[in-house]
Amino acid sequence: MVRDRLAVSPFAAEPRGRIVLTGGACQLTGLPDLATRILGRQVRIGRPLGIAGMPDAAKGAAFAVAAGLLVYPQAAHLEHFEPRRRRYLMTGTGGYFARVGRWLRESF
Repeated sequence: MVRDRLAVSPFAAEPRGRIVLTGGACQLTGLPDLATRILGRQVRIGRPLGIAGMPDAAKGAAFAVAAGLLVYPQAAHLEHFEPRRRRYLMTGTGGYFARVGRWLRESF
């Protein structure tokens, strides 16, 4: 099905086009080689790259789509993100801990 869909897509004309497999199933033994034979193109396994602070457990192909969906709005300039300049937790009456404590008192 993938081969047929690629054949009618505008990307089929690109001779150097590479297929990128993502998701947990792409890690099955021999799947990239099989996809190369079936699709007639180079195939590689995609992994989330260039995202600071990701734990090692989330750096595999199974998390590539989720990481890409989180990063895409910034890469496509659809969203602007500026990291917080202060890296401390506010503890005053409007701080994080105060709000959590208030929520716990009101909810339970």
